[in-house]
Amino acid sequence: MQSLDIRAKFFAFFGSKKHTLVESSSLIPAQDPTILFTNAGMNQFKDMFLGLETRSYNRAVTIQKCVRAGGKHNDLDNVGFTKRHLTFFEMMGNFSFGDYFKQEAIVYAWEFLTEHIGLPKEQLYVTVFETDDQAYDIWHTVVGIPKEKIYRLGAESNFWQMGDVGPCGPCTEIFVDRGSKYGDDKESPATGGERFLEIWNLVFMQYDRQLDGTLVPLKKTGVDTGMGLERLASVVQQKNSVYHTDLFYPIIEATEKLVGQSYNSQTDELKAAFHVLADHIRSTTFLIAAGCVPSNEGRGYVLRKIIRRAALFTQKLTQQNIFPELSKTVIAQYGLLYPELQQNSQLIWNTLHDEIEKFTSNLVRGMQLLDELFAKNRETKSIGGIDAFKLYDTYGFPFEITCAAAWQKGFTVDQKGFEQAMEEQKNKSGNKTVDVLAHLALPDSMKTIFTGYEELVTQSTIIGLIMDNQLIDKVPAGATCFVITHKSPFFIVGGGQVPDNGWLDIEHMHTAPLLQVRYIQQAIAASIVAPVDLTIGMSVTCRVNKELRTNAMKNHTATHLLQAALMQRFGNQIKQAGSLVHPDYLRFDFSCNSQITQQDIEAVEQIVNNKIMENIPLSISYMSLKEATNKGALAFFGDKYTPEKVRVIDVPNFSVELCGGTHVRATGDIGVFKITELLSLAAGQKRIIALTGPEALKLFQHTYSSIKRISVDAKIKINEVDATIEKQKTEKKALETELKKTKLDLVHALVPTWLQHSTVIKSVPVYIVENINIDGVLLQDIATAILQKAKGVVFLMRKNNKQEVSLLLTASPEYIATINFNGLADQLKNEYGLKCGAQKTSLQGGGHLIKKVDIGSIIDHHLG
Repeated sequence: MQSLDIRAKFFAFFGSKKHTLVESSSLIPAQDPTILFTNAGMNQFKDMFLGLETRSYNRAVTIQKCVRAGGKHNDLDNVGFTKRHLTFFEMMGNFSFGDYFKQEAIVYAWEFLTEHIGLPKEQLYVTVFETDDQAYDIWHTVVGIPKEKIYRLGAESNFWQMGDVGPCGPCTEIFVDRGSKYGDDKESPATGGERFLEIWNLVFMQYDRQLDGTLVPLKKTGVDTGMGLERLASVVQQKNSVYHTDLFYPIIEATEKLVGQSYNSQTDELKAAFHVLADHIRSTTFLIAAGCVPSNEGRGYVLRKIIRRAALFTQKLTQQNIFPELSKTVIAQYGLLYPELQQNSQLIWNTLHDEIEKFTSNLVRGMQLLDELFAKNRETKSIGGIDAFKLYDTYGFPFEITCAAAWQKGFTVDQKGFEQAMEEQKNKSGNKTVDVLAHLALPDSMKTIFTGYEELVTQSTIIGLIMDNQLIDKVPAGATCFVITHKSPFFIVGGGQVPDNGWLDIEHMHTAPLLQVRYIQQAIAASIVAPVDLTIGMSVTCRVNKELRTNAMKNHTATHLLQAALMQRFGNQIKQAGSLVHPDYLRFDFSCNSQITQQDIEAVEQIVNNKIMENIPLSISYMSLKEATNKGALAFFGDKYTPEKVRVIDVPNFSVELCGGTHVRATGDIGVFKITELLSLAAGQKRIIALTGPEALKLFQHTYSSIKRISVDAKIKINEVDATIEKQKTEKKALETELKKTKLDLVHALVPTWLQHSTVIKSVPVYIVENINIDGVLLQDIATAILQKAKGVVFLMRKNNKQEVSLLLTASPEYIATINFNGLADQLKNEYGLKCGAQKTSLQGGGHLIKKVDIGSIIDHHLG
């Protein structure tokens, strides 16, 4: 049975059980700071389990893209060396949200595995949480599994949670007995080993774990199941390793062709390299398609680690950069299932290629240093933490790569020492800060109706007060608190837009400016210093700062126009990677592997301003996520979208995006658009900063005033300023060239005088000139002029009145080998405080002179 057949059977089975098919969510979790990547099928349903979100269905089935390569769930170090650990995998899951619970979930799983997949019942075993008598009884009395095949295990094995806080509950796991050739009769699901393979985990969501570790019962119980497609395929296809299934073998075959070697003829060590490439190309291809970009922090750093680990293992098979080519196999294999792969195929290839090329030189040097460390520490078989940190800090070697290389050599790495060195460099503890308010339990009735799309002033009443992270009924005057109102126009977050500012008018008499505004579950809370004693039920007028909101709206709509203009100019390689919409400016981060010229910038500006001048009315509507996707709507990086209902911002015939932010009525309201900066953040990642409306007008006025002042001072017309400046720059350059030529003529005229400063040291002619006072001429030019007339060693030194010197020592070819440049550099540093760089043919440097240099004796000491 092929993996495509398994997919089809899974969806068909749960479809017959009235489950709604829900598409896989993005690998980048929407508005969830507790995890780096989507690591389980239930991530997109988290708020449903918490009771914070409702949808039209209460049963769902998905096959979810997952990555486990950072944070709590991190399999990276094991990938390639085991038969099942992966960074990217697909999790098959069925879910219940307040509908069915343990009995139906267990019966469904048993029916699917035994009747539709065809696994022999006698080969299946289960585990349950040690106190979950209900699950135990269902397996035994309803399903009919003998008691000796049911194991009670502790929380480490049979209690599941997706993070330090959030939904969790006991689970039951299904194992398949693969037979005695994988282990003896002493093995069981409780002991571990190769014989019993876990294939399905059924989690019964009963609790919400709090910050203090307590378990609060969920308002509605639920079911979250997870079964790795790759593991199930290995069982069904009777393969000992997931890498031998049809999910991986096309990639391994492509690798064989690229490296010209057979996988089956390799040692275990080299087979591991094949495995690493096969896994890592899947995770990196999918992550880049999701909008992740290599960087030095967060998700981008994890992506960079995976790519660099792949580069390390590629070196074991070939010196060629084959890794990007493997992405073509992944895209061919998964492109119909996940269209975003085909849409971003060139971006994926370019990102992988550029990242590895950039790392290659560091990889070669880093491996040389590692080999030196292995030789140096062959007795202790340990790499020190400081050495590992140097590899990371100087050569970009992620700690995991150092560990992987060390593991293959039988070495250990001092992780504690590495972390200490990292901590000292960053000069911070690295402890995570916890948002207490985000987990404050609010009553179901404490919800705020957002009115900010329709109005900027809203009459309301106080329904909640929070002070010192506690929900209370009264707040004294002068205290800082959060005020929750029944209705609120204050916009908080969406599409990268910053929160509103404004005021609260209490009882129409007392005004308090907002300190901040934020969501606390489904309530909008405004932080203020209470102007009077506050109590529940008081009337309040919420007023948004109109000027700031209006300017933010201009910048937000302009951001949509900018993205569309970039895509029109550069094609679908443009991938949004972040955005900030501020009342004063907008910032747009995006992936683009093309060089962007000033001509491109002007063209993009023109496209946007043309759309502004057309004064196109925006169309704002709500529809299902599927309808919006079919319409071609773009999703904002990192935003959360409910499949049932999304907000679509449409600039007809130009831009369609999903967005929860605030926007202008028509494009003409933006006024004007001007790009002020184009920055390169990393390879293939760029940032544009731009202005609109009043801020753009201020820039134009300032620029015009500056140019006008120049034209008046220079007595030229405004339209002649640019040409005049260019002409002056050309003339200045010509004068500088002529001046340098004159100075070089002076140098050649002085050469006979300098040659009189010769001395002979160990039969070598040495020319020492210590008081050169010709500015603007390189010491190398002077040395060249001297050596054109004579052969020997030349020492030159220029000194200013602050005892700061620059110096050069070189020689004609026949005397180069006689000089110990490195030793000379060390002596100048240790005795005179001068920092010099030694090369094969010269020594050059300088610094603050702490005492007179006896250059003759120094040269004498270092001449061979």
